[in-house]
Amino acid sequence: MPSVSETVEIAAAPSAAFAYVADAPARATMFIPGLNRISNVSGEHAAVDQSWDYEFNWFGLVISGTSRCTRYVEPSLYQFKTVTGNPSTWTYRFEPNPGGTRLTLEVEYELPQSQLARFAAAGSLEQMNRNRAREIVDNLAALIEP
Repeated sequence: MPSVSETVEIAAAPSAAFAYVADAPARATMFIPGLNRISNVSGEHAAVDQSWDYEFNWFGLVISGTSRCTRYVEPSLYQFKTVTGNPSTWTYRFEPNPGGTRLTLEVEYELPQSQLARFAAAGSLEQMNRNRAREIVDNLAALIEP
């Protein structure tokens, strides 16, 4: 399964960065390019097994499905999996550093083989996904930093 990983330094405490990312799944539409909507969030508080429906525009391919939180270790680790739609695992790590927080996003995903022909090659799509991951962590830094 291909994966991308990007890291950014954020001038905020790990608890603040973690809360911003993990405590409101619907907020993700603000920092994940292509994420059109989050709906039907289960439960009032983020926790393992919390679920939600999503619609994601993955470079012109609209994917809808359900995600489920699989790990929630406040304030250091938040992970969810897309359980329907295109399979993927999104892991956010929050590590304290002298300037605040080192945030790392890792996304493992399946390439939808039926759609691969739309791109010049798998390598092109993988680079586009790396670029998207970079955008996400940069957006988070801009939104979280005071």
